[in-house]
Amino acid sequence: MKTFWITMAGVVLAGYGSVSMAAATDDLSHFLKTVTSAQGSFEQKVFTRDGENKEAAGSGDFAFLRPGKFKWHYNAPFEELIVTDGKTLWLYDTELAQVTQKALSGAIPASPASLLFGAQDFRQDFQVENLASDDGLQWLKATPKDDSNAFSEVRIGFKNGIPQKMSLWDNFGQETRLNFENFKTNVKFKASDFTFKVPKGVDVLKDNSAF
Repeated sequence: MKTFWITMAGVVLAGYGSVSMAAATDDLSHFLKTVTSAQGSFEQKVFTRDGENKEAAGSGDFAFLRPGKFKWHYNAPFEELIVTDGKTLWLYDTELAQVTQKALSGAIPASPASLLFGAQDFRQDFQVENLASDDGLQWLKATPKDDSNAFSEVRIGFKNGIPQKMSLWDNFGQETRLNFENFKTNVKFKASDFTFKVPKGVDVLKDNSAF
């Protein structure tokens, strides 16, 4: 799961008022304009190309403050924490008592995270189109314009303007499915809420590779 979220750099969504039949791309545009912060919980499942459940389901909670500040906390099947203040990314493995620190060179790269965290128009990096409604949700599909992106396709499902589900396919055909719950929007966070404080006794590893 850690590899997925290094690339993903977090996914957080939140609800806001909207017309139920609005196109999903309109919902996404409205989300980027009106929601500056949020918190909630998630459940995650990963499937192979053949549709087999690859690993135990993950769950946890998240928070974000636009642009680029977020926390993504797994509490099951084992605890991990990913935090960034927009300049530094911390990956904390509680079982290993180890945190990896990585500098960010600028804005979040063209990834699924940039669809939701980014301050710029998401159409700069993605081809985005509306899909037919399914299971009561309005869906959109986003395809990265850069072929080197780790993900080949992202789909987001909205209901009444609220993102409910997200599916991501990597370049090996593996699918990650996310369900979101307990959204609270425009929460009053401080920038310091997204600075990781290294616990006593935890080893710090610095990763100097580009991100």
